[in-house]
Amino acid sequence: MGGFENVPFGEKDCRNFITKAREFRLGKGGGQALCDYFRRMQDMNDDFYYVMDMDDDARLRNVFWADARSRAAYEFFGDVITFDTTYLTNRYDMPFAPFVGVNHHGQSILFGAGLLSNEDTDTFVWLFESWLKCMKYRAPSAILTDQARAMKNAIARVFPRTRHRYCLWHIMRKFPEKFGAHDHCEDIKSALNTCVYDSFTVDEFEENWKKLIESYQLHNNSWLNGLYSERTFWAPIYMKDTFWAGMTTTQRSESMNAFFDDYVHSQTTLKEFVDQFDNALRKMVENEARSDFNCFNRTIPCATNLSLEKQFQDVYTNAKFKEVHEQFATGVHCNNSLLKSEGAISTYQVVETCQSHENHMTDKTFIVFFNEDEFEVKCTCAKFEFRGIICKHSISVLVTKKVTMLPPRYILDRWRKDIKRKYTLIKSSNDVFVSSSGAQRYDKMFVKFEELASLTLESEEYSMEVMKNLDMLNEKYRALKSGKVLSPVKVKRLGRPRLLRTVPAIEKVSKKSQVKMVPIVEKAANKSQLEKKASSSNNVKKKGQRKKSSKAKQDDAKTCEPSLPPTTGDQHDQFINTQVDPTNEFSKLVSQHKYEEAFDAALRISDVSIVYSLCSQVDLRCILSIDPLPLSQVVLLYLLRHLTYGINDNISQKIGWMIDVANAIIPTDPMIAVHVQPILNEVYGFLNYQQYLPTITSDELSSIRRLIHIICSKIM
Repeated sequence: MGGFENVPFGEKDCRNFITKAREFRLGKGGGQALCDYFRRMQDMNDDFYYVMDMDDDARLRNVFWADARSRAAYEFFGDVITFDTTYLTNRYDMPFAPFVGVNHHGQSILFGAGLLSNEDTDTFVWLFESWLKCMKYRAPSAILTDQARAMKNAIARVFPRTRHRYCLWHIMRKFPEKFGAHDHCEDIKSALNTCVYDSFTVDEFEENWKKLIESYQLHNNSWLNGLYSERTFWAPIYMKDTFWAGMTTTQRSESMNAFFDDYVHSQTTLKEFVDQFDNALRKMVENEARSDFNCFNRTIPCATNLSLEKQFQDVYTNAKFKEVHEQFATGVHCNNSLLKSEGAISTYQVVETCQSHENHMTDKTFIVFFNEDEFEVKCTCAKFEFRGIICKHSISVLVTKKVTMLPPRYILDRWRKDIKRKYTLIKSSNDVFVSSSGAQRYDKMFVKFEELASLTLESEEYSMEVMKNLDMLNEKYRALKSGKVLSPVKVKRLGRPRLLRTVPAIEKVSKKSQVKMVPIVEKAANKSQLEKKASSSNNVKKKGQRKKSSKAKQDDAKTCEPSLPPTTGDQHDQFINTQVDPTNEFSKLVSQHKYEEAFDAALRISDVSIVYSLCSQVDLRCILSIDPLPLSQVVLLYLLRHLTYGINDNISQKIGWMIDVANAIIPTDPMIAVHVQPILNEVYGFLNYQQYLPTITSDELSSIRRLIHIICSKIM
């Protein structure tokens, strides 16, 4: 302006302008709307966390929030985070500051976010302290940020034991700005790349850096001098001793920013921003769920026949197994030789032919140490320590040492697909349900169902009773919803009774199950009569056994033929059991290969113990392999449903039956097309709850998840 006296405003005006610029563009009532929103979210879930920072005039300056799912996910993936504030700074002057991590699929996962009015040290200290308190004062092991002095100071103050790293991409992208006009720009760039990317030891880095400075007389270059003084914050060679989950840049945060571009725009108010933030979170949850599903339904083939690779294929997510797969596939470029052996420790030299950063083929040498006593392998490339993925150099040595199975320390839980993580049970947001009274009722019922399940899961009798009652309610309300007319209540007819009709064989079997149990202890007069009948019955049986035909003997030898359960107890007990136990009738039907009639009759009785008894008599897998299938799709569908009742007893066998039955179900069959969706959804919901019970073993969990994904494939 040509001097202070020519400026058309005073210092007070300037300070007022700065204060106003630092406030959020809330829109009308935005601050109060945001506060109400956070309170409502916390009322619905106690684990929702938020902090609002006000100035002396009660004006909003900064805000931080994290939903319950993000807080729970931090327990599993909070070892490494990235933090970046570049989003929105040029559009709204409102830095959006997300805390981002990496899940077991290598996908970005959010651990909370802040909106700031400033980017000075005090503001970052407030944000980091708020976030640390939210995460129960569990600081991350490592944090990745851009090269901001205020951020560095705040991290040193709040996270003194956390390894801090600068984003390498942000540093390297400044090169054209610093050396674009230099006569040897390309040569300096090549030398710097060699120093950064092709130095595999600290000595190599120091030597290459010295060569760079001396070759181009860069001793007085302030940018390079500044980088060298802080080299332990950014140079890859100094980061190898820390686990970074494969992250080298804040690209995670920036990709998160780009992700939010689909949900916000330049006119978005603060309240709208937080709403859209929840929508974006929900989309992330869907992406993770889809990847979880694919891990159990799509298998990436191994690159080799080595059992070592198969070990990773069985337990790692597809995304992480791809990285392991690449190490095995490119291991052919490695040649190892034994340098020395000292006791249990063998030292190998591994030479890898690879492409340098400048696209030249070159041989690189790595040293691998193998301790036979501790069963430990360590490579100077430090890929496992840095990324959590075993390197090709170590694999080369393990193959040479004829190792067929790695110890658990090399199979990181972080990348496994078969681990139950409780955060997946938590909704990403609850506020979306506020406007829906039906959704509120859903949440209330869900809480009651969970409470009921926890009260009855230890008792077979109680759980069976609950499942039967739920099944009745389910049928009732499904019929009401579909507009079906329920059958009338049976009433006594006037006049003479109707003539008897012909009763099908299946109905006869069903009715026999309704015969009352005869007490074993009877009065003396009845006892002699029962014994007489029992003796007569046994004589008939013996005659029948003598007349057994050769054809019946051949039938007994068939692979799918069940063996009748052995009789136990005295004659009296046999007689009583024959009168009241319908399984004997089912055995007759099975012996005649009338599987459809046997299972149909068992299902009509609605007694789960009888269904289980019938399944234990036959080889379901063998029966279901017969072409054509001896069981109809209707029977298969309802058999699958019945097998879920009382599943906690001998769960492995019952899940095995359910897997065989589910594989045989054809959802498009017109006989079941209307019913298949609700019934499979019902079974899926039950199994989904079952897999998170603390009593489930790892083998049972694996079978349950296999069954879940079979059912999901049928639903889709």
